[in-house]
Amino acid sequence: MTDMMIPFIMLLIVTIALILERKFQEDKIHEIYEEKFENWKKHSNTKQEQKCKELVGLVYLEDYTLNIEVLDDKIIDQLERKKYKIKSKG
Repeated sequence: MTDMMIPFIMLLIVTIALILERKFQEDKIHEIYEEKFENWKKHSNTKQEQKCKELVGLVYLEDYTLNIEVLDDKIIDQLERKKYKIKSKG
């Protein structure tokens, strides 16, 4: 019984050492990737695109009636379905 105790203790010590070494290496790799991620966040160009206004028609007032001249034919369908908003700037 005592003759098997020494190899068992040595095996236990080696196993614990390997587990601790693996944990150390995993933490080290995790820190490296955290640093790379932080650098990526600093240098990345993640600007959000702002939607810009597009001129698609002109509105005129003639003889107390509104006339709309459409520059883009795709907009006619939206005008017919009354999908627009009216803003007052004045």
